[in-house]
Amino acid sequence: MWSRAYAVGLAAAIVAFAAAPAGGTGLRTSVTVFRAFTPTGAPEIKVHPVSGSCFTGSLTAARSDAWRCIVGNNLYDPCFSSPQAPGVVICPNRDPTRGTEIRLTKGLPTTEANHGTPSTKRLPWAVELYSGAYCALASGALSVVDGLPGDYFCGAGAKNGLWGSPRRSTEPWTIFSAPLTATSLSHRVSIRHAWT
Repeated sequence: MWSRAYAVGLAAAIVAFAAAPAGGTGLRTSVTVFRAFTPTGAPEIKVHPVSGSCFTGSLTAARSDAWRCIVGNNLYDPCFSSPQAPGVVICPNRDPTRGTEIRLTKGLPTTEANHGTPSTKRLPWAVELYSGAYCALASGALSVVDGLPGDYFCGAGAKNGLWGSPRRSTEPWTIFSAPLTATSLSHRVSIRHAWT
């Protein structure tokens, strides 16, 4: 037999749940212009050093300080440079608090550089979902479903991708999520943080 206090508490919880807007109350997307280096040229994030080179501007971050680089058979994009740190670039992981520092074996291909400036208005190259997953902008199309490209991959062996661009007209921002084998899109997920 339920107590009266329990019944009143349960009724209040049901009313509160029914009144809560879809997507959660007060959730927002924070947007950060990524900075790979401190003003003195030190890495801003935790890095693992390797040697390699860059061959063109980034395909995922249209910034003049973003590059597409290679170490052995591994491709890194985006990688960021700084005038205060000559001879190195920093390539963040999908989780942009960690990454790889490439010690360059040759100079940056400045004639192949992008011409954009850092801006929160640009398409994010990395996002963190409210689920805790980190996803990075793919530098090549995964596939197209319902007219939207599979723009973001969420890790090695991941079965889901993010499709199209984030919807910025909502708070928090949302984006379609579906299996890589999907034939239609219907489910949106919320973005906690975006890096441009």
